[in-house]
Amino acid sequence: MSDYATENNFVIAEGTRGELYFLVSPKKDEPKRPYIVYDGFDHAVFIRNDEQKIILDYINPEVRDKLRKSKEVYVIESIHDNIRDIYPVRMQQVEKIPVDWSKIGLKTWEEAALAN
Repeated sequence: MSDYATENNFVIAEGTRGELYFLVSPKKDEPKRPYIVYDGFDHAVFIRNDEQKIILDYINPEVRDKLRKSKEVYVIESIHDNIRDIYPVRMQQVEKIPVDWSKIGLKTWEEAALAN
């Protein structure tokens, strides 16, 4: 079973043509068919590969509308100014993030975020 991890420090930036970039810390292993599940509110789940599910907590209200309308964003994995990888990520818009927290031993989103 794969675990959920919380990305503690991430930034969402907008490019000159309106494209959105998620800047995150580098991860081990390669992304395989990555996508982001987003319900239009505070949180998103970045499915990087079958074993890496990353909670993106507290999406800034100023970018939520643009993120809701996006079909694709870019993820940049970097430490400071050193970019390790950049790749496109499909957005999956949902009414409510479909996470059954009881399957990972938790009752709420907040417990999952605090566990990391």
